[in-house]
Amino acid sequence: MTKERAFLDEQVPRIQLLERKMREAYWLAATTGEKKHEEQYARLLQEWMAWFADKGHHGRLKELLEGTDGTDPLVRRQVELLYNESQAYQMKPEEVAERAQLETEIESDFVNFRADYRGKKLSENEIKEILRHERNTYKRKDAWKASKQIGAVVADKVRRLARLRNRAAQRLGYRDFYAMSLALNEIDEAFLFSLLEDLKQQTDSPFSELKKEMDKKVAEPYDNVRPEGLRPWHYVDPFFQEAPCVYEVEWDSHFAGRQLEELAKQTFAGMGLEVESILDRSDLYEREGKSQHAFCIDIDREGDTRILCNLRPDTYWMGTLLHELGHAVYDQEHDPVLPYLLRRPAHISTTEAIAMLMGRLVKEPEWLKQVAGVPEEKLVEMEEALVKQSRLDMMVFVRWCLVMIYFERDLYRDPDQDLDSRWWEWVERFQFIPRPETRRAPDWAAKIHLGTAPVYYQNYLLGELMASQILHRLRQTFPDSPHPLVNNPAAGTYLKEHMFRPGNRRPWVVLIEEATGEKLDPRYFLEQFVVEDKEEKSTEKKG
Repeated sequence: MTKERAFLDEQVPRIQLLERKMREAYWLAATTGEKKHEEQYARLLQEWMAWFADKGHHGRLKELLEGTDGTDPLVRRQVELLYNESQAYQMKPEEVAERAQLETEIESDFVNFRADYRGKKLSENEIKEILRHERNTYKRKDAWKASKQIGAVVADKVRRLARLRNRAAQRLGYRDFYAMSLALNEIDEAFLFSLLEDLKQQTDSPFSELKKEMDKKVAEPYDNVRPEGLRPWHYVDPFFQEAPCVYEVEWDSHFAGRQLEELAKQTFAGMGLEVESILDRSDLYEREGKSQHAFCIDIDREGDTRILCNLRPDTYWMGTLLHELGHAVYDQEHDPVLPYLLRRPAHISTTEAIAMLMGRLVKEPEWLKQVAGVPEEKLVEMEEALVKQSRLDMMVFVRWCLVMIYFERDLYRDPDQDLDSRWWEWVERFQFIPRPETRRAPDWAAKIHLGTAPVYYQNYLLGELMASQILHRLRQTFPDSPHPLVNNPAAGTYLKEHMFRPGNRRPWVVLIEEATGEKLDPRYFLEQFVVEDKEEKSTEKKG
């Protein structure tokens, strides 16, 4: 037995046990909001961090990594992943304890927070209902402000966390925690921001035109509000990360009174993917004390995959359910023969790609017809609006991602700067939404990711690019299918073989190239959602 394998055989079972207990505690904390489960999770998180922070483990991993050139590639990959994780937690014992405590506190703050709206305590779903239907501008403004109240609760904790994370990263020679996180997650920072600048330039003009058209429609129901007078509270989503439905598509009516779980089962069964057991283990409906967000969690990498949602019979939650189940099937369908450390997605962005691919189905005509049962004549009426709305949705999301990614890099460059103003500078630059007059509040901190899922948002954007590239490959592979993911079991087989079963045996850039036949290329995303059809333009010119 090699020294590398001996180390893995000795240490991985301990890591595996810790991670299972930690995820079980996290699940209980998220589904109940009870303090005892939050405290248990915090203790386990600290113990888990302590293993990776241990100088002896870190030194041994570095030594093993330097001598693994001739060893089994799967063994080397495991050592490499453990070393990268260990690098991220090279902190003093007291720093480990503080980081675990702060992250748990922030998570708890979000789980238990209910916004104070005109004397009433409201959930996120209830706030969104107001922003979806209320036509009184003052009430909307109050609801939007209420959605940001959590920011003031956690802002100081997020700054403390950023300073703490930076100190550890800088001791290792990194510029800051942001730079370290990208590097250890196998993302080249120069490549990423070159890609972002390109996406910004490619979407600046199309987004500007779409937003002007959208703002005219958004302003219509309000007396004395012109499009240029719109403010953040006039949009449905408090962060404007999702576009309002402005193209007269009655999305929600197709899901009213429906069991979303049944539609989800039918969707995945059509791809030859089983989700019923996942749903049986999951927690799907909102209640007091439960986390208001949605997530997927793989408890043990041995089949216990679950999702948390707060379902309501509408388009948003239908898409979210499909999204989270996309994560879940990725986790569930890994190759069970792989070692524990490799039984996970190649990267956060690759599992996001599958989740995005599934979530998009809710606005695909073929899915609406075959799964949701929308009559074909209705779809013909909706076709043009569907295309426009999907394009608007994606453009809005891309511009929102730019806000988060650029702001978070700034957060770690200087956690003590005027972040309140910096946030709105990026919102104005990327989302074209003016800062509300006299607004001085930590609106940025109302986004949970900054505290509990740091340096994450680029994975959503990379995931969207990958999703379009994967879809392009599926269309090439199944040219006779109206949509390759709708009632096509061969598509599920393709995803299992090319995306799910490889697990994390190779870096994500290699996986994407092997799965799609080429390196990550944003042109498929741009062709799908940004660039207008060249043939159509040519026809217009001839006419």
